[in-house]
Amino acid sequence: MNRTAERWLAAALEHSETWGMVWFGLLFWGSVLFAVAQQTFADASPWTVGWAAYATGLAVGLVAKVRGDWL
Repeated sequence: MNRTAERWLAAALEHSETWGMVWFGLLFWGSVLFAVAQQTFADASPWTVGWAAYATGLAVGLVAKVRGDWL
């Protein structure tokens, strides 16, 4: 592996260790909340539901990062 790839991999690993909970909250919880909200608020705009769901997932991830734990 060349030097550039090693540096990139190390940076990606460090980013993952630091911001993993935030990404998990955004992607996983945002997706789950979006799916639930689509069924619950069927008449609402998908853009509005999506923004609200993913913003909530991001907020949950940020809170988990600050606390250092999910619960």
